[in-house]
Amino acid sequence: MREATDAYVTKIISNDKEQIIVAIEYCNALPAGNNAWQRNGRAIACAEMGIPYFYYADVGGVELDGDRGIKAPRFPNPIVPFSYLTAGTSLQVICIPIYEAHPAITETLRNKFINVFGLEDSIRLIRCLLYETNTADALNVLIAKGTALVKILSNDRKRVDTLRGTQWDDFIENTSGIKKAEWLMQHSKHLVWKKKQSNKVNTTKQFNELIRQVQRLNCLSVGASEIPICLVPYTKLCDFATIVENNYPNQNILIKTLKELRQPIIIVWITGFKPRGDDSRPDRGIVPLARMLFGNDINILTIVSGPAKKETWMIFEKNPKKLAKENGLWEAIINLSNFVFIDSVTSKKGAMFYEVECNLTRNQKPVIFNKATTKDLIYSEHDTDTAIHSIYSNRQKEGVFESMCNPPGGDWSGISVIDFQSNREYRWTSLPRVSSVQAKRPDHVIQILHKNGYIFLAIESKTSSVDLDDEIGTRLTTYIKELFRNYPTAYRKKDENWKSYDKNNAPFSKFTAFSGGAFCFKNDQEMLEALTKGNLDFIMSFEFRPVGQKSILHIKVTEQCQFLIVLTTNLCRQSGAGVEIKIH
Repeated sequence: MREATDAYVTKIISNDKEQIIVAIEYCNALPAGNNAWQRNGRAIACAEMGIPYFYYADVGGVELDGDRGIKAPRFPNPIVPFSYLTAGTSLQVICIPIYEAHPAITETLRNKFINVFGLEDSIRLIRCLLYETNTADALNVLIAKGTALVKILSNDRKRVDTLRGTQWDDFIENTSGIKKAEWLMQHSKHLVWKKKQSNKVNTTKQFNELIRQVQRLNCLSVGASEIPICLVPYTKLCDFATIVENNYPNQNILIKTLKELRQPIIIVWITGFKPRGDDSRPDRGIVPLARMLFGNDINILTIVSGPAKKETWMIFEKNPKKLAKENGLWEAIINLSNFVFIDSVTSKKGAMFYEVECNLTRNQKPVIFNKATTKDLIYSEHDTDTAIHSIYSNRQKEGVFESMCNPPGGDWSGISVIDFQSNREYRWTSLPRVSSVQAKRPDHVIQILHKNGYIFLAIESKTSSVDLDDEIGTRLTTYIKELFRNYPTAYRKKDENWKSYDKNNAPFSKFTAFSGGAFCFKNDQEMLEALTKGNLDFIMSFEFRPVGQKSILHIKVTEQCQFLIVLTTNLCRQSGAGVEIKIH
């Protein structure tokens, strides 16, 4: 799958080869709803390749209302962290979830989850991988903590709609998908699957009737009834085939396939598309979630019902594999399913069925590839992000603090601010992408302790200057000003735990905000045009060069941002960052 993990650690094994040692994913967004499984595709891609995979997430985060008031804590469905554990067991690879306390966590919740926090244990395991020592002890500690988290999450649910207690231990002991299905048929008959249907997405009458009749079959959930994945026991396959035949009498191949199956089948129900036809990104993770739970030796039928654009169904009819190569959602569906059935209101051909030539075999060899080189590289927004992060991070001694960083290197979920006198850090979490006044969240926020008070740089990062929106500068600074009028979610003193912010005043009411654009350099003229078009206060344009040559940071500023030239020049000089500064 094309889902790339946030970070990979590799080692050079020869003059021209390197090998992946570990993959790492970070997620500070609230791990609830369909966002919880959005990254499962990245996990299964690594697990199938035998690459140790670490998934870092927070627990105890809170959902905020429109006025940034706290509504309630939000938690992932326990089946999601559990899927990492089952993938690791069935594929015999390190695939582990590591949870830490969210900044907004209450003391009550911190005490509840204190024994599942695993950051230090994960560092120990990564150290074992890097030094090629025995990983068993460190891994077992993290598996135990992951399992304990799953049990806490499931036991706290008001309805008995998941496995409970030792049932999780019993389920994971079954290393094959068929055995897991058989165990569920014997021990979880009370977990009847029900699918929530949204009125926001238009679906066909046949599909709505299919859903209604399938739910009357009382199929089994796969450990959590709200997940859009269900198990059809082999004893109900004929009934299921009859339901399909009643609603889709022309689907002879699908009906025949279902009637001839002699083993249970997993059905994954995917809407897949938003009302306007564009991909629903979180849905990329549903089929991977099913594979992580059950492994490769069980059949998965994926049913897609959303209103994709008409061109999608034209390609699906003629060449599904081509569709998978062009689209990440279809890559997940087609490459990890055994059968795909679609019924969409936008399909001119009506319902369609595709049997995948599925050959899921786990890679048993180390992942080795040609050593990275800077020759013929094409630079992009990711490189501008990395350059900004490299220059302004870890600079508190110079009066500079990286409040927010665009990945790679950071996350979008919160903005932090430092009180340089008290050394307290304040954090605003659960940030909206666009505020109520249509202000836009910056890609980077840099805090500067200036002689005239605090200054915040709100930076929009792009590959090219033409990608910057008109008047983006005003939207960036407005976002900062609007956000800081609200109270932060949490605060902490240096080396202490986060605490909920309970004061009646905003800690940063007086400050100055400047907006900037960052992109890959082409020429002088585009910098001036971008400054004017975007109504920005400064421009950073990076001219990247191969290893051995210094890259050039081209800076153009308005009169009020002259300080930024001296500051950035000093930071680059002190760090030996291999960057020359050119002032325009």
